[in-house]
Amino acid sequence: MYFDVELKNEKTDWKAFEKQVNDVFESFGYTAEADVRFKTTRRFQIDVVAYDEKRCFFVDCKDHAYIPPSEEDEFLQKQRIRAENLIKIRPDLTYKKKIVLLVTRNRTNSLLQHSESTGNIFGVDMSGLRELLINLPLYEDDLFSF
Repeated sequence: MYFDVELKNEKTDWKAFEKQVNDVFESFGYTAEADVRFKTTRRFQIDVVAYDEKRCFFVDCKDHAYIPPSEEDEFLQKQRIRAENLIKIRPDLTYKKKIVLLVTRNRTNSLLQHSESTGNIFGVDMSGLRELLINLPLYEDDLFSF
């Protein structure tokens, strides 16, 4: 597995990282919102919500080079719960394909990470996000969606 020591040693500026992810989605024509905070039955926060006329990504930014299978399902399900709660108050997101995606700050040895529990693509490292969006038709059916 590839591990970038220089990147890991940098102090993580989460607002900057979320903005970087947000900017990538915007560069592909998505409307993107970083650090989305809202309240339904309780308070929630989603790192990035990016959508176009067909799909909506609910992005959870992580500082992991690898997410162990024991944790990946937990991350996915928590993000799905946050997304479902946002949809309750954002009817403009209701009729789009809903995709949960983890974007890791550190590079991994593969473009896409797969969920052991679902068999779906659940994450991509930051260096591969553009490639995922460029080739979205190739990957779309495998993305973790609901």
